[in-house]
Amino acid sequence: MWSAWTIAKREIKSLFVSPAVYIVLGLFALLSGVQFLLSLQRFDQLLQQAQIQAQLMKNPDALAHISLNVMLISNVVAFAFFLLLFTVPAITMRLLSEEKSQGTYELLLTSPITAWDIVLGKFIAGVVFFSLLLVTHALFLIVMFGYGNPEPLPVLSGYLGLFCAGVSFLAIGLFASSLTKNQIIAFFVSLFLGLGLLMIGWAAQTLSGNISKFLEAASITFQFENFNKGLITVSGLVYFITVWIFFLSATRVSLQSLTRS
Repeated sequence: MWSAWTIAKREIKSLFVSPAVYIVLGLFALLSGVQFLLSLQRFDQLLQQAQIQAQLMKNPDALAHISLNVMLISNVVAFAFFLLLFTVPAITMRLLSEEKSQGTYELLLTSPITAWDIVLGKFIAGVVFFSLLLVTHALFLIVMFGYGNPEPLPVLSGYLGLFCAGVSFLAIGLFASSLTKNQIIAFFVSLFLGLGLLMIGWAAQTLSGNISKFLEAASITFQFENFNKGLITVSGLVYFITVWIFFLSATRVSLQSLTRS
């Protein structure tokens, strides 16, 4: 485990000096900020309309259906989930592909560390960096809690779902990065695998019966949406952990196959 942490520290330093990563983070922050401002403006318009309606009809209950959590925060978190589908592969595409392109991959594989050390070290680095990304996005909560009164538990649930989904994309991206030395190819492989987990949910909507239920449960979108609605379930947590373990194990197998070859 100490070897994994050593690799993680080395990779974290490498991520923090990569211009491409900062470009990706900048685009993520820019798009998130624009969407947040537009959502905030839309929510303010709805609130003003509801207040006018309540005054004209002398019915204070007209404001009861205006929910900061449902109409603003959940939309902001859902948009961040969509952005992660593209942002995370752009971060993970270099984790192992760059080792191959720079010729340090063989040195890493022949060093006195296990394949699990390499996988976990790279994965930990990705999780640490992604956590910082999520913290910057959570800064929007300062505005929400400063000027509104959202329910804290659904907010925490939504960000927990965002974290779990992001880490799932990290595990997928790390696996994709282990397959090729071309970072662009690694990006698109990771993107298509992530889209596959989304498209499973779309396929479930066209089917019925047990097959539909199975595909729905296998959809990362379905599991994330439950968290974003404030529903933290054991099955949802098991789903995300299973995705992490599966793709990390697949990455380990990929590394071992290269070692044998």
